Amino acid sequence: MNQQPQPAQENKMGVMPVHRLLLTMSGPMMLSMLIQALYNVVDSMFVSYISEAALTAVSLAYPMQNLMIAVATGTGVGINALLSRNLGEKNFVMAGNAIFLGLVIYCVFALLGVFGSRLYFTAQVEDPEIIALGCDYLSIILVLSIGCFGQVLLSRLLQSTGKTFYSMVIQMVGAGLNIVLDPIMIFGLMGFPRMGVAGAALATVLSQMVGTGMGLYYNLRKNPDIRLSLSGLRPSKPVIARIYGVGIPSILLQTVSSLLIFGLNQILVTFSETATAVYGVYFKLQG
Repeated sequence: MNQQPQPAQENKMGVMPVHRLLLTMSGPMMLSMLIQALYNVVDSMFVSYISEAALTAVSLAYPMQNLMIAVATGTGVGINALLSRNLGEKNFVMAGNAIFLGLVIYCVFALLGVFGSRLYFTAQVEDPEIIALGCDYLSIILVLSIGCFGQVLLSRLLQSTGKTFYSMVIQMVGAGLNIVLDPIMIFGLMGFPRMGVAGAALATVLSQMVGTGMGLYYNLRKNPDIRLSLSGLRPSKPVIARIYGVGIPSILLQTVSSLLIFGLNQILVTFSETATAVYGVYFKLQG
């Protein structure tokens, strides 16, 4: 006797009452964003035990990190809007363009890390110790930023289909691992070499890579509304245009924040390096 095929389970974003949907989705998303902000706060907390110069270097690197996150999250906002709309139209599109964009953006920032880190710091300070520490930190953050972009964009794919719990888990595991690895790699605990600010950067990127791996697993195994495949990596101009039609305003808004921090750092560094370090810590806490 032939069995009738079971109908596909309806996505909750299309059938759940709006007020209930908002409550069930907003909590994990807010917690995810809070946890994401902890990455930079934790780095500064442990780096402050090295020296004031180290803390100043990490604070001066923050505008570039913030710019990187702005591009990642702004792209994610566009992806979120596009996929959510397609789900509502029962058009289950492949999400390969999200992965393609993440790879392209990563390559741009990796090149900035290789060729632009020293120029970025020499434009701000003359202290050779701060320049050396800052280059060590920022070059690792940018060259190995594939984890940052992967974690953000894959989390957005989960959020766009209502899987906010998995997105929260990714952020929590990544931030928790960063908290554990920071002191180990900075101060050389448990047999690891003492790496200083480079250890803080390496702990961050390794934690983000773990988050990326989890994001890939959850999208492939727990997210039936998303289709990820190598063939889907082929760029589509209309899709990319629609993503950035929504995402560019978000990117520009957060980029203004990076420019503001960069400009204020130039003013504060004329008074003292301490003022720059303190402002960097304050802005991360404000985030």
